[in-house]
Amino acid sequence: MAEDLFVTLPSGCRICYQVHGNPSDPAIFMISGHTTAMTQKTADLEKLLSPPDSPHYIIRYDHRDTGLSSSFKRTSDDSPVYTLDDMVDDAVGLIKHLNLTSVHVVGASLGGPIAWQVATRLPDITRSLALVVTSPVGRQMLASDNLPPLNLEGQWLLGEAYSVPEDLDDDEGWISSYMSMDLALSSKPPTDAERAESRRESEITYRRERQSGTMWTKQNHSDASGPRWPRESLRKIKCPTVVVHAAKDQIFPMKHGEALRDDVEGASLVVLEDCGHEIPHRVRRQLADAILANVKKGEELLKS
Repeated sequence: MAEDLFVTLPSGCRICYQVHGNPSDPAIFMISGHTTAMTQKTADLEKLLSPPDSPHYIIRYDHRDTGLSSSFKRTSDDSPVYTLDDMVDDAVGLIKHLNLTSVHVVGASLGGPIAWQVATRLPDITRSLALVVTSPVGRQMLASDNLPPLNLEGQWLLGEAYSVPEDLDDDEGWISSYMSMDLALSSKPPTDAERAESRRESEITYRRERQSGTMWTKQNHSDASGPRWPRESLRKIKCPTVVVHAAKDQIFPMKHGEALRDDVEGASLVVLEDCGHEIPHRVRRQLADAILANVKKGEELLKS
């Protein structure tokens, strides 16, 4: 695994990140979803996004309250500790810290609204945008959004999968809990290789979050992601954009993916058939190809 690097942003939030590849190659900035650390489901995708014949400089990071980034304790009155805007600030701050003058942004699930707000805040350097298994509004919506409510299946599956070991010092129990959550939204029985990957990544993530304390505070993401996402800002995006949505997504109905496509000028939609709110092995090549094709559009515009 790549070296863990750290930056303390002007807000005081400490972000852990990793970089892969040559900084002179086009940069791809990856933003994970709700309560998801960078050590979950991105390692294999990184390799696919930087093939030998088209290398890229890949950046991934731990959101606040995940991995080795800052852990935020709940307030005494249990009010939200921070907002989605603060999480966008983290991404923008890291990009500025890295002195990137050109970047391709990829956001999955909750990473989607963070990604498109990065694109609207940094329009002069964002070359392309990929929005993966996400929504224009999240959990809250207006009647004028004309969208179906979120699928309850996903919330039920995640609720069933969540567990806390009786012994809070039971490492194996925690790793099993992480693994159950990781595989909860599998639309097909995981393969042996997927289970092995989940076990490996769950152990790495658990041990990092145990060390930092984020395993106890990551649910702050639920408060941050609760209010309606800024759908109106999608109209401001001018870079090449691809929306990748799962045909069997247990959280965001297909119409949410279609709405994202329609809200961003010139955006395209790629559908992952026979797939849920997940990134299983069987769709990773298709996902990477869709992202890379969009990256290529951005690079060609830069040269023109």
